[in-house]
Amino acid sequence: MKRNSISSRLALVMVLIVTLTAVLASALIFSRLNSVLIDSTSGDLEREAEIQATKFISRIDELTRDTLLLANTPPIQGIIRANVAGTDPTDGSTLAMWRQRLEVIFEGLIRNKPDYLQVRYIGIDDQGRELVRVDRDLNTAEVRIVETTALQQKGTEPYFISAINKDSGQVDLSPINLNREQGVIEKPYMPVIRSSTPVVDQTSGEVFGIVVINLAVESALRELTTGVDTKQTHYVANQDGHYLVHPRREREFEFEHGVQAQAQSDFPLLETLMHNGAHVESRVDTDNQQVLSALAVTFGPQASAQKLYHVVTDGFNDITVVSRDVAKQAALLIIALAGIAFVVGTILARRIVSPIEKLAESVRNLDVDNTTLSIPSSLPDEAGELARALENSLDAVRRRNDQLVAKNKELEQFAYIASHDLQEPVRTITSFSTMLHSRYLDQFDERGQKSLNFILDSCQRMQSLIHGLLEYSRLGKKAEPEDVDFAAMIKGVIDDLHASIESKNASISVGSLPELHVFAVEVRLLFQNLLGNALKFTRPDVTPVVAIEATRQGRAWQFSVTDNGLGIAPEAREKVFMIFQRLQNRNEYEGTGIGLAHCRKIVEMHGGNIWIEDAPGGGSRFMFTLQEVSANRPTEANKG
Repeated sequence: MKRNSISSRLALVMVLIVTLTAVLASALIFSRLNSVLIDSTSGDLEREAEIQATKFISRIDELTRDTLLLANTPPIQGIIRANVAGTDPTDGSTLAMWRQRLEVIFEGLIRNKPDYLQVRYIGIDDQGRELVRVDRDLNTAEVRIVETTALQQKGTEPYFISAINKDSGQVDLSPINLNREQGVIEKPYMPVIRSSTPVVDQTSGEVFGIVVINLAVESALRELTTGVDTKQTHYVANQDGHYLVHPRREREFEFEHGVQAQAQSDFPLLETLMHNGAHVESRVDTDNQQVLSALAVTFGPQASAQKLYHVVTDGFNDITVVSRDVAKQAALLIIALAGIAFVVGTILARRIVSPIEKLAESVRNLDVDNTTLSIPSSLPDEAGELARALENSLDAVRRRNDQLVAKNKELEQFAYIASHDLQEPVRTITSFSTMLHSRYLDQFDERGQKSLNFILDSCQRMQSLIHGLLEYSRLGKKAEPEDVDFAAMIKGVIDDLHASIESKNASISVGSLPELHVFAVEVRLLFQNLLGNALKFTRPDVTPVVAIEATRQGRAWQFSVTDNGLGIAPEAREKVFMIFQRLQNRNEYEGTGIGLAHCRKIVEMHGGNIWIEDAPGGGSRFMFTLQEVSANRPTEANKG
């Protein structure tokens, strides 16, 4: 009776689903789908334009910060003082010396910022004569310091006049135009924006000149118009409505050649945006079958803020392609469902039990490699409840496992990225500090020399820490297990440490050691770190004695490295395995505090544990277990 009841209900539900879904869904969905797609596209275009605008604004903000930074470097005022007196009365530096120092700073900046074309220091005297100029060749990208004889007069340039009339600390941005030299547009065409700030003589309080950076904005403008959807069309106009970016490249920067065509004539939407002061405007253009969105991008300091207008268009055909595809698929689906509904009543009885059997088979097939439960499409009553409960439980387990795997990967990636990205600023500090040490050390007083040496020592220590962190993140990557004779390997480690062993008259004994299938390079590093620490952390007037032994413990091997050195207090025995943790002062014992962290990671790669015990007669005994690595057992070296 129950089987008949279930069969009848299923037959009725199937017929109702096919009939009602086909009729109602088609009537309701397709009556609204196109209009919803078109309306939602406006919002999508606005959001995408906002994201790209934020990137552009960030570039300009970085440019203005660099301009102010350069204007406050010591050579700027040094040139002023040396220009007045012939030599700088504060330290005796000549004008040429201060220029050379500023050239080094300018050159370092332009090399680190590929989009910077020119960095200049321009004085007011001699009709705005350039005092220092470093630029990049447009054809070869070569950075060059311009000779004094080739420096130009820029006193009549609009950006120069505008900048010297700004207050100290303010930045002036020029309009975006094509780069010129000697009044002639350079080829290939290079759109630039100039960021300038006045330089005030700190003694007299009068304006002495300006610092100016020329930024090539070609890539920034292209990035501004690079959307996710490649079918969209992008336009960018300046605040006067002249095109800076256009699908037809010949329309770009027409105003530089005397053509005064404006984007407002092509897009009346822009006229509205310019006059009502709004941030964004969107419109559905039914005449041209497209959706338009225009965004006003305000950038630069408030005193010299400028605007760009970014217009994005998307055609109806591209927007509604989804609904057309869905309509075709729906028509085929309705036909297929109608055929299924015709015969489903006759076969339901035989298929009632089939889903339950399939569910049971799916559960039986679950294992470590296959955690996906394949659930039949329609399960009646309790069978459906059971399937959903099983699926939810398995999903929860999978999500938890995925989270754990993701967290581990994030930690590894963070360690690698952090250490890798930290190297560049440390290199820069080291480079400039080394340059100061080699060129100007004799110009510092005793305190300055000590400070500079402290900076160099700190940079070297930081580089060692970063290198250690990078090595820690790479440990075990691409490692392949191989057969290792531990006795031969330990002999090689002892040979490597021969100088330390001989200098301390140390005694090292090695017991019977096995041959195992392990990660050879990593295990060698493990013993080298432990043996190296035993030779490093010794007691005064005590001859170092180190013993290495191994015993089999079930499937694993237990190793011990025992020394008679300083020993480790019980409360610190867990701490020492954490990265960068040290118990002794670095002035007494060199190192980065990462060696024992390496040891723990290597042991865990082999499915083992590592701990510390007291050694008889004082010192430490490092105990750890290692298991052989097999192809079927995942490790940190071959996961993911």
